[in-house]
Amino acid sequence: MKRSLLLILFSLAGLEAFEFKSTVDLMHVEYAHSGGQTEMNGNVALSGKNSFAEGKMTLIYLYSERYKEKRYLRLNELYVAKNMREYRVEVGKRLLYWGELEGYNITDVFNQKNYLFDPFDKSAKLGSWSGTVSRYFGDNVLEAGVKFYEEDMEFGNSRTPYYPLPLTYSSQLNLQEGHNTPTWYISYALTGDAIVESESRIIFWHGYDMKRNFIAGDYGQTVVQYAYRVNKALLLSHIVYEDMIFKLEGSYTDVIDYAPMSDYWQLGLGAEKSFYDIAGADVTLYAEYYRYGYNDEGKVEHVDISEIYDDDLFLATRIIFNDTRSSEVKIGMLYDLEKSERVFKAEAKMRLLDRFVLHAEWLRFIPKENSLLSTFDDHTRTQFGISYSF
Repeated sequence: MKRSLLLILFSLAGLEAFEFKSTVDLMHVEYAHSGGQTEMNGNVALSGKNSFAEGKMTLIYLYSERYKEKRYLRLNELYVAKNMREYRVEVGKRLLYWGELEGYNITDVFNQKNYLFDPFDKSAKLGSWSGTVSRYFGDNVLEAGVKFYEEDMEFGNSRTPYYPLPLTYSSQLNLQEGHNTPTWYISYALTGDAIVESESRIIFWHGYDMKRNFIAGDYGQTVVQYAYRVNKALLLSHIVYEDMIFKLEGSYTDVIDYAPMSDYWQLGLGAEKSFYDIAGADVTLYAEYYRYGYNDEGKVEHVDISEIYDDDLFLATRIIFNDTRSSEVKIGMLYDLEKSERVFKAEAKMRLLDRFVLHAEWLRFIPKENSLLSTFDDHTRTQFGISYSF
């Protein structure tokens, strides 16, 4: 890993035409069950390219004035890429985005989620040391990739908001094989416009799953994650028909030589429709359904935050006001059809001057009975802040 890091740094040093971008976000958060806090978060990104290659380095940071566990400075991206006619090669610490649905992405399994930052923010992800070779066939892409290293995952501890576990958590990951055991994937992305406009991707995955089991550690005094290996098939697709978009995400997971865990499948279906110039605003409606299932009864269940989406309906709307301040409002609800778990979320933002954005969010989470996140009877979070980009 150290040799790879030095090679990437050496490659970045030879790049030209650098571009610097940064965002700083100052935010105050109030939790119904644990009081309030003020935090600062953001990122610093440096990218560059020359006639031979291109590259990028990104640092992310979080500082909470109340919770020491929510303080970090991390290297989140550090990679170089090379285009060669129909081929593209990337290697380093990277972020990949696989998904179609608005509420939750079943197929977004490449990077760990940054639960320490916000367990309800699907875009908060951590870079993975990896490499990819892509072959382009017009608009279609055949891709083969590998993750070189499986990182430990942090949840904070019981003092931090939304702590999901009954015991003290140890972030030192237990693995079926070693940290350096590679995870491989191959995917094919295809675009069609003969009858209807569509985009689809099929992915075959062999290696560690992002879903983890939780087991006892330190003689039963702590809880640790156990990473097991799987064969996984993923499908994500969308079709544009007239003025609607229909979306699909699905996966089937075959667990390799780990008896406590059943094979399992996930399915997400969605539809999106936009209405333009309604009293000067554009309105988009979303409706999505998620289903989670196990093949074998009597094995481990309900051990991962993704299993919130086991029989759930997601409804949301997005309103863009088309004003000079780029004002926008999002309102959504996730409802468990079987056990009446509910998540309500409302977001609003508007631009102030050229580089400042005011934003606010309200979230209420009512967990289902006997779930990991039922430590608290009710979760309500209100936050507001201002971000500056330069």
